[in-house]
Amino acid sequence: MSQKIRGVKGTRDVLPIDTYVKDEDPWVRVGHYQLIEQTARELFPLYGYREARTPILERTELFVRGIGEVTDIVGKEMYTFDDRGESVTMRPENTASLVRAYIEHNVNQQEPETKWWYLGPMFRRERQQRGRYRQFTQIGVEAFGNPGPRIDAEQIEMLERWLRMLGMPFSMHLNTLGDANCRPRYREALQEYLRAHADDLCEECRKRTETNPIRVLDCKNPKCQEVVAGAPRMQEFLCDACKAHFAAVQEALQRLGVAFVIDPKLVRGLDYYTRTAYEAIATSGLGAQSTLAGGGRYDGLVKELGGPDIPGIGFAAGVERMALLIAQQGRERVTRPVVFIAPLGEAEAARADQLAQQLRAAGIAAEVSFRKANPANQLKRADALGARFALVLGDAEMKADRGKLKEMKTGAQHEVSLSALAGEVKKLEGSG
Repeated sequence: MSQKIRGVKGTRDVLPIDTYVKDEDPWVRVGHYQLIEQTARELFPLYGYREARTPILERTELFVRGIGEVTDIVGKEMYTFDDRGESVTMRPENTASLVRAYIEHNVNQQEPETKWWYLGPMFRRERQQRGRYRQFTQIGVEAFGNPGPRIDAEQIEMLERWLRMLGMPFSMHLNTLGDANCRPRYREALQEYLRAHADDLCEECRKRTETNPIRVLDCKNPKCQEVVAGAPRMQEFLCDACKAHFAAVQEALQRLGVAFVIDPKLVRGLDYYTRTAYEAIATSGLGAQSTLAGGGRYDGLVKELGGPDIPGIGFAAGVERMALLIAQQGRERVTRPVVFIAPLGEAEAARADQLAQQLRAAGIAAEVSFRKANPANQLKRADALGARFALVLGDAEMKADRGKLKEMKTGAQHEVSLSALAGEVKKLEGSG
């Protein structure tokens, strides 16, 4: 027998049947993903967001300039390769890609404000952990053209509503990262403090102190956290404009009834963020990898990537982590057959195919058995599929053009006309 080929490390299959990664994880099915995705598809347009799609492959320069050369993503985690003399990368996130598309297609000349949402796979060569994979799915939004603060609050409120609709246990964390006017002073003060405590930092944070000191605030190492507890805070260095913006965001959130906590250690992992930063953090069910979604304002990114000076704000949510929580709740989006048809012979099978075609044309999900089995086993199959009704089709039913539609939950049987089966099923659905 040929040797089996296994999936690539750090990736996973999501199937209609049960799959799991580790024993402590719940079974995750594609229906869990679809519930998350469909809820976004229905909610985000209510806020004016339209779907946008960009390629998985982008020029490497886009992420080096957009995300930041000294970030972990660019420095360690990107899947980059040479494509006949051109360096290309499988996107590790989608904000830079959408900004590139926004600039390339001169969207700002067509509309003063733009709201997009997206869904798709991203790729980072990270160490696999619970809820973190090397290929992962993100759902996110981007809003271009409005400097805030009301758009900031609206976007955070939309994220909160989405997660509440899905029954996610979470708290909303909020911070400000200042801007180009005030952050350099904070960076300098933080760097000075961290250098004075270098002996108490992990090796990675000692490097970050010189290259990207703000990222030290996000380190999970307990010793680093002790050092960070006494570090200067961004709010102490904010310019008047950033103070006013942050205060206005908080006031708008309070008006909208969104609960939040101020989190000075919330910095996000990408260099492009300015002013508002926020994260929805799971309060149970995920362990260490607990951030469900995060985002913030990136007012200089469009200009940095060659476009006009257009402000922007967005967030991205990790679908894999959300799916774990959905699975724990036992919720999913599944289309189950309304009618399961079990033909008992060749002539009955041909008629069953026609009946199923008529049902589907009427918008009724139908499943036809292709297996030769006795009626009892056929009904077991109907039950396993979650069908609402089962119809066993034999010679007597064919001759009479009538059959008995069995309700799988109650066992009740309804005599129906085969020639008018779709209408009969709809009547029974309406009465149920």
